[in-house]
Amino acid sequence: MIRIEDLSISFGTGRNAVHAVRGISANIAANESFGLVGESGSGKSTVLRALCGLNANWTGRIVIAGQPQARRRQRSFYKLVQMVFQDPYASLHPRRTINNILAEPVAIHKLGDADRRIEQALSEVGLDSHFRFRYPHQLSGGQRQRVAIARALILEPKILLLDEPTSALDVSIQAEILNLLRRLKMQRDLTYILVSHDLAVVSNMCDRLAVMKSTS
Repeated sequence: MIRIEDLSISFGTGRNAVHAVRGISANIAANESFGLVGESGSGKSTVLRALCGLNANWTGRIVIAGQPQARRRQRSFYKLVQMVFQDPYASLHPRRTINNILAEPVAIHKLGDADRRIEQALSEVGLDSHFRFRYPHQLSGGQRQRVAIARALILEPKILLLDEPTSALDVSIQAEILNLLRRLKMQRDLTYILVSHDLAVVSNMCDRLAVMKSTS
């Protein structure tokens, strides 16, 4: 499902260039959960951002579902690949209701039937319809992350890139979110790449893992 060949990522140019990732290669099969672990600053999240098109400063080769990827992605790409970020409060617009947050990708991709899609997405992550017209600040951290997962799922992707999806949550809530992600993977035949610094989380969720090391 995902092939990465000699991926290098840098920021800046010339003497000021910072080489965040050097020569990463990996193959991730369809329906696999693949973990990326390593210390802070080793480039784990940077790899995810390159995979999902948020960072264009890379060289190498990225192939997803058999299609080589350019540095700038087409809109249709995001119906295949979605990302869930570490901090659910920062990733949700504070002045938009949950309904508006979930309706936006449906409108952008012109999918139609927004009400049904929103209700279904919320139901799949364990939230009822009463949450539709609340704002992010009215939700707990775990509920906000459920909304972030619902937003990623609403386009019915086959790949989820998970950037430390539980590290900003209380320990008591982390297990609930991990169980939710495990159930969704089985129900939707999803492929995951999970970034974490927590080996217990990775061993619980992933079939295989790669360890990234900082060279600084």
